[in-house]
Amino acid sequence: MSEFLNKKIIAYFHDPPWKAWVITRNIREGHEKQAIELLKKLGIEINEIPPEIKAADKLSSTIDRWIINILYSDNAKGYQAGVNKVMFKLNIFSPSKRFKLYRTQISEQEVENYENKLVNIINNEKEELKYHLIYFLSPLLWYDYFPNSPPLADTRVPTHTIFDHATATAAMLNIIDCEDDTLKFKGSVAVLEFPSIQEFISISRKSRDLWASSWLSSALLWKSIEEFIEKYGPDVALRPELSLNHFFIAWLYNKVQNSKSEVKKYAEKYAGLKDDPRISMMSEKVILLLPEDDTNKIKDRLRKNFYNAWKSIAEEAIGEWEKLGEYIRKAIENPPVNPVINVVNVNDIFKEYAQKVGLKEVKCKEGTFPLEYSLFFEYLYRRAIEYNKVKYSYGSLISDVITKVTARPYKVCTVCGILPSILYYHSNDKIDDKENDAEDNLCLYCAIKRELKGVKLLNVLEKLGIKVSGIKYRFPSTSELAMADFAEHYVKTLKSLPEVEEEVLGGNIDAVFKNPTAAENYCKCYAGVKSACNISDEKLLKNYGNLYYAIIKADGDYMGKGFWSGILPGKKDHITIKEYMEEITNYLKEIGANNDLVQSIVNSSSKVEETLIDIRKKLYPNQKIYDQIPLTLAYAYTLSRSLTVQAVIDNKILRDNNAVPIYLGGDDILALSPIKFNEKYVVLDSVTQTRESYWRFADNSNNKFDGFKSYAGMVVDSLRAYGRSYSVFIAHYKDPLSIYISISNYLLELKDGVEGKDVIFISSGRGISNFDYSILKFSKSGEYDDSQIKMVGKILELMENKKKISNSFIYDAISISEYKGEKEVFKRLVYKVIDRNTSDEEVAKGLYNELNNMIGNCVCNGDACENKETFLSIIYAVSYLR
Repeated sequence: MSEFLNKKIIAYFHDPPWKAWVITRNIREGHEKQAIELLKKLGIEINEIPPEIKAADKLSSTIDRWIINILYSDNAKGYQAGVNKVMFKLNIFSPSKRFKLYRTQISEQEVENYENKLVNIINNEKEELKYHLIYFLSPLLWYDYFPNSPPLADTRVPTHTIFDHATATAAMLNIIDCEDDTLKFKGSVAVLEFPSIQEFISISRKSRDLWASSWLSSALLWKSIEEFIEKYGPDVALRPELSLNHFFIAWLYNKVQNSKSEVKKYAEKYAGLKDDPRISMMSEKVILLLPEDDTNKIKDRLRKNFYNAWKSIAEEAIGEWEKLGEYIRKAIENPPVNPVINVVNVNDIFKEYAQKVGLKEVKCKEGTFPLEYSLFFEYLYRRAIEYNKVKYSYGSLISDVITKVTARPYKVCTVCGILPSILYYHSNDKIDDKENDAEDNLCLYCAIKRELKGVKLLNVLEKLGIKVSGIKYRFPSTSELAMADFAEHYVKTLKSLPEVEEEVLGGNIDAVFKNPTAAENYCKCYAGVKSACNISDEKLLKNYGNLYYAIIKADGDYMGKGFWSGILPGKKDHITIKEYMEEITNYLKEIGANNDLVQSIVNSSSKVEETLIDIRKKLYPNQKIYDQIPLTLAYAYTLSRSLTVQAVIDNKILRDNNAVPIYLGGDDILALSPIKFNEKYVVLDSVTQTRESYWRFADNSNNKFDGFKSYAGMVVDSLRAYGRSYSVFIAHYKDPLSIYISISNYLLELKDGVEGKDVIFISSGRGISNFDYSILKFSKSGEYDDSQIKMVGKILELMENKKKISNSFIYDAISISEYKGEKEVFKRLVYKVIDRNTSDEEVAKGLYNELNNMIGNCVCNGDACENKETFLSIIYAVSYLR
């Protein structure tokens, strides 16, 4: 193992995971001594923690720990520093939210069991993979032994865990060094972006094209950074955080020799990775902290890796057609877009920063660094993401050969509508160079996407070094999604199930879709084409068939301008540093912390806030806000890890509701879903459950705390500061997907015209003209409230399943819309519509009560909310989903 990775292990375990229980004297001996003993068991012989790691510890800390450390170093009174209780974890983004630890006390024997298990697994693995395995396994093993007991990094300011702090400390080593005990900055920050990703993904005619486009972007980004992850450790990736990322885990699984079973076990339990990495999870942008100074060399390697990865995929997908000439050869060698790469030298940025704020050199062994250092990472991050946004045209890298091809007669690709076609897709799900009876004419790039299924997909995964299960897979078609509910009922009528060769939707219903053309025939039969009706039970098809499916999109609100800028909601507009610390001191008061300590924290916070405001004014003279929470490395990794865990939870919820995830980024979702499944409107369940989980989630209700996620006993902070907005578009299976993806994107962008955002847009239609939308809210006064969406589900249930409301209810409700401005008149008319369309008095009374506060009120404020009355928005949502 390299000396650098050895140092990363020291940094990761400079505090043992059970440090909080050492501080509270639940476990004897000092935490640094225990850390050194753990490191020695891992084969690292040291007698003290090196100065650069202590420096990294302080520099990476969240602002609350900066304040505490300054306070203690300046303390002349000599009061006791300790907070000797481990009771709650506070949410780092909303510190008024708390998670009560399941285990406030743990025994030395239990710690020893955890330590021995961890050490045995790590020491049984190859030296060069020890740190990678520690990064993945340490937190998961902890929660396996101590479920719902997040190990606090600091009992005085319990806003983040020891694992968040450990990752940040190790990552800081990428960009600092100690030369003759003087702190020096080194290395680079690299940003690798897949440009115009929404456009690239939307160039899709079939659902498989959509999935493949998104998956390709993640696969290419992963392979671009893999070399750096292997050489320097997974902490070099700031965004996305990799500990539960399916691409990283699949890579690790393929690399380890003696711990495959452990990796697979914990990957399935905590990351939800049961098969191969099929879900795009790498975002469109990767940010790396690298210990290398040569920015040009880094750029070249990232670009070279991107191109090599594309070539590996393309050769496997369409290499057999290389004989057709230069067009194919060029497309195999050149990806459809060029990655955007920006790399900045950290020391250069530090010199620039130091000059602006008047910083001088400091010693690594100094007790506390000057407060100016607490804002350097924020400045570095901003500078790294400042670069020109470039938009590349699809296929622009092979424009020379395209010019030659189009000089002769040609047909345009029917998928992208941009490049000349050369291969042809047929109704039997095969691609060749024969134009006869072709369903689609394909350019090379679109052909590669279309071919990513079954054996070819498995070969690609193996070639990329990320194959795990080796199960053949085909992304479901739009007709299969539309007919999923029918398939679920139909498969129950079969006496025996045929053997399934490839996974589609998963479970027994794949037997119905063994033939890729079967669902298409069911749809035709359902639509009235008698020649397609070769099914024995047409009545079942009539009852449960559908021609429509749902496109689900979601986007976290205020990610860039909020979370990644440290601007979090407060009592007035945003929470200030002083207000943030007051929330923490309120907690300390409750658990009986020293009064002098509590008051000193408040006083120190005010001084720190004033100092940071002065520093920020020097750095950003035209900025409007100066007293927000600083973006430190520990804060950034806590945020990034929260997004990773949210992606895992979203995957579980969507799968449980029979939706098929395409992209999951923690803040973002792209998935396709049946509208109904087993008598339930599963698309609504997917939306409400993933949205609620964004603020709170627990697979055991005893551990459900607002502001936290508890998944298989693992606890992370929820992104509780802001909400998440959605669009749901109900699409016809036969229509080109690209139109509907564009509409879904458009609908979601409308959230910027809603005050406070946190909304859902629901729409349906065929074509792009004159479509309207329903808009509903997810929260009220900062609290989760899905009553409007639940009302949509209730009305659908009463109409469709229980037959308690007549079908004319929708039309009658819409007919009174002209009176919506007169609230009391409108309310009486709504009650009449209810009475007219149900004979069940109990149902009518229930609807009166639940709708009473909704009728006549505007859903929200903002341009996108204009003329959107709540009751009518609910009714329109019902009409779109039926």
